[in-house]
Amino acid sequence: MKYTRPSTRFASKFRIILGLWLVAAITACSIIPGLPTIPPGWTVTPSISPTPEATFTPTITPTPLPTARVGVGDHAFFNGDYESALISYQTAFQDSPDVLVQAAAKWGEARVHFSEERYEDTLTSIQTLITEYPQSTHLGQAHFLQGLAYYRLNNYQAAADAWQTYLILRPGYLDSYVQELRGDALFEAQNYNDALPAYTAALQAAGLGDGIVLDLKVASTQTELGNYDTALARYDGITARAPNDYIKAQVAYESGLVYQALGRSDEALGKFRLAVEDYPLSYYAYLSLLALLEAGAEVDELDRGLVDYFAGEYDVAISAFDRYLAANPVNDGTAHYYRALALRDKGDYNSATTGLAVFISGYQTHPRWGDAWGEKAFIEWYNQGSYTIAAKTLLDFVTAVPNSELSVEYLMSAARIYERDAQYPQALETWARVANEYPGTEQASTAVFLMGIVYYRNGETVAALDAFNRSLTLSSLAVDQARGYLWLGKAQQKLGNDEDALNAWRKAQTFDPGGYYSERARDLLIDRTPFTPPTSTNLAPNLISERKDADSWIRLTFNLSAETDLSGLGPLAADPRIIRGTELWEIGLYEDARLEFENLRAEINNDAVSTYRLTNYMLDIGLYRSAIFAARQILTLAGLDDHTESMMAPPYFSHVRYGLYYSDLVLPDAQTNELDPLFIFSVIRQESLFEGFVVSNAGARGLMQIVPSTGAQIVSELVWPFNYDEKDLYRPDVSVAFGTHYLGKNRNLLDGDLYATLAAYNAGPGSALLWKELAGNDPDLFLESVRFEETRNYIRNIYEIYVIYRRLYGLAE
Repeated sequence: MKYTRPSTRFASKFRIILGLWLVAAITACSIIPGLPTIPPGWTVTPSISPTPEATFTPTITPTPLPTARVGVGDHAFFNGDYESALISYQTAFQDSPDVLVQAAAKWGEARVHFSEERYEDTLTSIQTLITEYPQSTHLGQAHFLQGLAYYRLNNYQAAADAWQTYLILRPGYLDSYVQELRGDALFEAQNYNDALPAYTAALQAAGLGDGIVLDLKVASTQTELGNYDTALARYDGITARAPNDYIKAQVAYESGLVYQALGRSDEALGKFRLAVEDYPLSYYAYLSLLALLEAGAEVDELDRGLVDYFAGEYDVAISAFDRYLAANPVNDGTAHYYRALALRDKGDYNSATTGLAVFISGYQTHPRWGDAWGEKAFIEWYNQGSYTIAAKTLLDFVTAVPNSELSVEYLMSAARIYERDAQYPQALETWARVANEYPGTEQASTAVFLMGIVYYRNGETVAALDAFNRSLTLSSLAVDQARGYLWLGKAQQKLGNDEDALNAWRKAQTFDPGGYYSERARDLLIDRTPFTPPTSTNLAPNLISERKDADSWIRLTFNLSAETDLSGLGPLAADPRIIRGTELWEIGLYEDARLEFENLRAEINNDAVSTYRLTNYMLDIGLYRSAIFAARQILTLAGLDDHTESMMAPPYFSHVRYGLYYSDLVLPDAQTNELDPLFIFSVIRQESLFEGFVVSNAGARGLMQIVPSTGAQIVSELVWPFNYDEKDLYRPDVSVAFGTHYLGKNRNLLDGDLYATLAAYNAGPGSALLWKELAGNDPDLFLESVRFEETRNYIRNIYEIYVIYRRLYGLAE
């Protein structure tokens, strides 16, 4: 297995990257993702200005073209392949007599060490760079990184000093950003006298955001300095413009602490009480509750229970609710509802359902009354395995309030619960109720369609045919009509009516072009199994040539003069967000850089030419997700949708939006795991839109969105990378290797079924195996047997993406 020998893994990639680098160097097109260069037409100015003028406007300074090894190192670093990057940098440093190459290599070495959290080694490399290569164009950035390393080592004063040097060497680049960092370091060092002017300078300098976080830091610093009245005035100003309750809760708590320091207990308790009573979801409300209790103040038991519940202190919350209910037998039901949720969250499901039943029976006017029925049914089904009881709970709600907005949703859920428990007659009856009692809703067509799926799966094909026909009469959406005709064709095929099947699929492919069911019908018409790779591909489109064609199209479409230079950023080059974003990107702070570029992209959203310039720039530096969005916006401004893009716009835009990014990682890993690389590109696009530093709400990380628990399992199988840490999931090199391995493993487990493989990737192999048991070897039936809407959408989306990749890169398509 190659992962037990990282040197072999690196060697193959090194040859690919080196070849690409040499070609790029020969053609003088040396832009490498993660290593921005100066676009044509930019003015080059020295990056270091010891005596800057007040009106200094920085420009992005050039990086002298290093040797191929430094370029390979930069590319490997961007890929997260730190081992390969370090080898390249150290080799370049040892072999090159050019001091600028040595300096570039030492800068790269420092970034690798920092990314690996080897902060002492980072400082050693930076010290060499600062001391021996003062002419380096990365000198200022080295001081910035030095500050970060000192801060991580808790050497706060040294961090502040390093950032001050950066500000001298790089004025006008990251002034607000760095002054805030200096303030944080000085605050941690308890040097409040110097922290305050740093925060003040950060507020005065240009930067993103509304300044509220900085205002909070200023107020905290004033408090530490004993300037209590000034701090309170600052807090009042923050409250007046706070964008949400969480900020208001923080202000209430912190101003309460100030009043405590002043000995004004009543006002302090009033602030704490405000946070508890008005903002119970905030953690600062919980801190305020603790402050009230520590001061011996009385707290309303309902407020106390709510704050404890939202803080995850379920036992304490239940006790508070019990005291409240004992003292207030007549109440509005809120305590009953959240007491039941607290019991649910601590795993006492029997008591939770009992509590919800009490709430449902006694508090019909409460705003959460309808939700309580759904909560109760979910516990009964998911946590207690009582399918029939859960479905009855939902049906009882519909009987009680048939005209509620929740009624159709609960009927659909009850039918799904019956279907999950193989109670097919009850499921069919419940879905029929949706169509009969709520025929004008969008769910009506889906309900009858699902009836057809149950009939089809159970071998009642004639009944299925009738259901699919009826779903068509009830459908108003193109996607539902395409779905209905696809399954009408499958039912006809199963009955031996081949010509009728073909006619149905022909209709299906016309209703929702580009949509899943239309594309799947097209594959059925030519008897092509899902995700069939093209017979041959071109995975190396000439984007340089295509961009020239796109330039001409932009000039023509948006009525520009022929002399308009589109080769660089043009006027955008002087925009502070370009300057800050590029600086942050070169340092390796990708998320902070993205925020700068995204802010600019939103502002120029209706300017096609500026958006085009920005698209190209973001593409060149490797900010692919933002470039994809920007490219789509250009087409929107040109009046093109996804269906007309391929016919009316140059191929450049399609190749940007559906790019072969990280090919040097994807191609060898796809080959190792015997997977179509276009399939892998499709998965990555769906998962992250090629943004390696992204994290989901579910905790999934990186290009292929691996959750830490799955990552731990995979690393035990690959025995790579060495010294693995969860943060490695953000490294593209690791993410692609892990994701392709996991896909390949599940593909083997599921007998080569790629629908089931995707379901396993999204919802786990256990669920995929159950759904496969229901569907057999029919991929279409598998999709409709998937019980999670998110997973069904996931499979459909990747199918749609794959169709586009196959058309773009398949030579015979």
